[in-house]
Amino acid sequence: MADSRFQEPMQNHEGRQSSNGSDPLITVVLPIYNVAKWLDTCIQSIVKQTYRNLQIILVDDGSTDESPTICEHWAAKDSRINVVHQRNAGLSAARNTGLRLRKGEYICFVDSDDYVEHDYVKRMLDTAHAEQADMVICNVRKEDENGAALAEEADPSFETKTLTSRQYMIYAMQSSWKHIVAWNKLYRSEIWDNLTYPVGKIHEDEFVFAQLVVRCHRVACIDDVLYHYVQHDGSIMNENYSIRNLDKIEALCQRLLFLDENGFNECLLNTFNGIIADFMRAENNLRSDMQAQQRLHSLSSQAQALSPICFKSPMSWFEKTKVLFCLIFSPLSYAIFSNRLHHLIKKLRVNCSFRGSGDGRR
Repeated sequence: MADSRFQEPMQNHEGRQSSNGSDPLITVVLPIYNVAKWLDTCIQSIVKQTYRNLQIILVDDGSTDESPTICEHWAAKDSRINVVHQRNAGLSAARNTGLRLRKGEYICFVDSDDYVEHDYVKRMLDTAHAEQADMVICNVRKEDENGAALAEEADPSFETKTLTSRQYMIYAMQSSWKHIVAWNKLYRSEIWDNLTYPVGKIHEDEFVFAQLVVRCHRVACIDDVLYHYVQHDGSIMNENYSIRNLDKIEALCQRLLFLDENGFNECLLNTFNGIIADFMRAENNLRSDMQAQQRLHSLSSQAQALSPICFKSPMSWFEKTKVLFCLIFSPLSYAIFSNRLHHLIKKLRVNCSFRGSGDGRR
């Protein structure tokens, strides 16, 4: 007999709504898994938004703590809240459930251990209207569990600007794609049509963000710090590097192909360099993991097959040499060679420094 605690999410057949006259319905999706300690703070920051016309979807992804009870408690207090309990399938699956159930003209995601400013939705929506933007991105305050700001409290390079999709793609490339996360954004709902997160992957944002940007006519950035990212000791970002992190290389390979197919030649080299950097990191951290090495070799073959794409982008002689090396050998071989050369140079510098310090001895 099926476990009655889990509800199969129903498809949305009602269409998107824009009620209350000029106030469009905004869907807010919270994917939830074992975050009982922080969940009240997050939900409270949503229900107390100055903008009231919200559809709030709490997706309990098979939590084993008190999170399901907390969700039901809030749903009983606020009719705008819809709770879905599903078997644990990961962050991507939880977000996809929210995407299927959305009714709003706009949608945003809030991670359930974070929280937002009380005027987060209104400020983002006002910007979307004023700038005719399909996606709005705000600045973020990073803090620890006690609310203390981390070293990088907010991105100092983040500027208020409105860009076309091509301009934003180049901006994202120049800023190392650090703004690709699902949260801190308000999206026009239709740009998510027929697009979902890859289930079972981490670095899930890496897989979809380029596709989202291409679907936008305009992207607006506002320097206001409206989103609070809370970094916990047990978060995915703090986990040790493992075979799961190789998902990012797979995502970057897919991005490289997508950018090529859509004519974003100015973004190709940066993406290729990102692939190489991740191969170097993986080779450094997973050298003794045989299963990871097998996947690395497979990913290296995939990346090697895509290497000719990068010749469509202007390159220096050094960049051409690197691409040529990857064409003849492989990204993994390049990573191994580069890492060993780096360690050799570092060792030589240490030895030279040691000898130099001994020259003054009497």
